[in-house]
Amino acid sequence: MSQEHEEEVLWETVAILKEQNHSENALVLFKRLIEGTLSKLGLPTAFLDEVKIDLPSNEFIIRIRAQDKKIYESLKSKDTTAAYENLVDYVEKLSEVIPELDRKGILAKIIAGQTQMRVSVMPSSATTIPLQEEVDYANSYSTLEAAKIIGVSDQTIRRWCEKGKYPDAKKTEGNRWRIPKKYFKITLEEARKRKAFEHQLNEFNAQYGEVNDDDFL
Repeated sequence: MSQEHEEEVLWETVAILKEQNHSENALVLFKRLIEGTLSKLGLPTAFLDEVKIDLPSNEFIIRIRAQDKKIYESLKSKDTTAAYENLVDYVEKLSEVIPELDRKGILAKIIAGQTQMRVSVMPSSATTIPLQEEVDYANSYSTLEAAKIIGVSDQTIRRWCEKGKYPDAKKTEGNRWRIPKKYFKITLEEARKRKAFEHQLNEFNAQYGEVNDDDFL
């Protein structure tokens, strides 16, 4: 799964979680996507922990998602100037879900964070954004996919990556982990089939009762 496709899935997941009334989970994932966008540009995200973020409407998700794509495409073509121009529009939209900050306030937070990091907030046109080490998407899993295989949460997988449980795991330009498939005994498809089988077995047991050795004596 490519990074672009992975982000599409995550945005769709935000909308699905909203529809299922899992507002808290939707907001956590939404915030993670914002962090990912800012991280692509090497910008600080700590200020997001200091402000209240409202749950976005479906219409807002469509608009911010479109702006996110523009930033991604600019970075993909290594057009740094366009990337930062799109960032300004992105921040303008972002201010709609951060009531206590307008566009200037958000930019001020970003600049303050950059100052603390001793990094210039707006690089010159000659500056290029350093790319992450190339990631082999075909032979790796996202943290969400790895979580489905093992049966733990996405947060647990990310925590394991940070602690070095998967030494060859790498981060994408969007600051998301990719974990080599070699660390898993079964594939994602096999995990899905196993889960489907377990679901069918549970339904069978619920309908007919669990089978035990005494049934055959």
